[in-house]
Amino acid sequence: MRFGIVGIGNHAISRMMPAILESGNEISGITTANKEKGAITAEKFSCKYYSTYGEMLSDDIDAVYVGSPNFMHYEHARKALNHSKHVLLEKQMTLRSADAKELISLATERKVKLGIGFHLRMHPALEYIRGELLKPNEDIIYESGIWTHLSIPREQTADSKWWNEPDKVGGGSVMGTGVHVIDTLISFHNRFPRKVTSFRMPEEKIIDESMVVNMQFEKGFATALSSRQMEGFSNDLTLLTSDRKIRCKNFFGTTLNATIEINDETTKEFKTGNLYAEEVAEFEKYTRGEKSKIATGNDGYRVVRIVEEAQRFISMVR
Repeated sequence: MRFGIVGIGNHAISRMMPAILESGNEISGITTANKEKGAITAEKFSCKYYSTYGEMLSDDIDAVYVGSPNFMHYEHARKALNHSKHVLLEKQMTLRSADAKELISLATERKVKLGIGFHLRMHPALEYIRGELLKPNEDIIYESGIWTHLSIPREQTADSKWWNEPDKVGGGSVMGTGVHVIDTLISFHNRFPRKVTSFRMPEEKIIDESMVVNMQFEKGFATALSSRQMEGFSNDLTLLTSDRKIRCKNFFGTTLNATIEINDETTKEFKTGNLYAEEVAEFEKYTRGEKSKIATGNDGYRVVRIVEEAQRFISMVR
């Protein structure tokens, strides 16, 4: 599959573009407003640099990876879909649920596929928990997901300053790591929660705002915690059933280094693999109409809705 890339931030350059190549696909070209960076990156990946997005969309590519800032996701995805290109859209899908619904409808109308970049759906521990540990129709009484790490100083550049603008980010740390946690938790229910509550702090630094999102389902509760600066937490996925505690230590992250514990006893480890290369491979399967683990537009829409509800709750209680 021939990919065009729009948006070449750190995630695209360090993870997704290498993953496209590792999965056996091709990067045909890239486009970005920063022409100097675009030319350097195009040379690094031996692909063409397009001075405009429209020029790239008019060329002979099969799919577009949208890795631009959050507030540009909707417009970049919409244009690609209108050119009948498959779209692998980085999370958060959009800032508004109405925009997410429009993209889903447009993909259907144009007969192309829309996938969302929730790489943790490729985590082998997730498949192991579902297929080997959980019994058929077993109720999950409570589940939690935590993705925290110390705040990393950012050198503000023209490319990254949007992370400090609330209307462009769409929220605090939830828009960086928290949406992955939310998507993982709701994937066990495959439906929208009955109730969403939330709180976040501090208020002054957008990307450094820690956020807790609580979700109530018909059977069970879930809590998602995301933060860039809280200490003392392990990035774990925890599930409680009527008779067991299933914990996947270090589940949330960008690399595989996870351990499964049942009632605090280690049972299995997951240490090797490239989640991003598998994400691209699963997206390619999805475009061919095959069964795939890739998050769909509907999956992305659910997460956008939940974040909207969480933000709405915060605004009501403040």
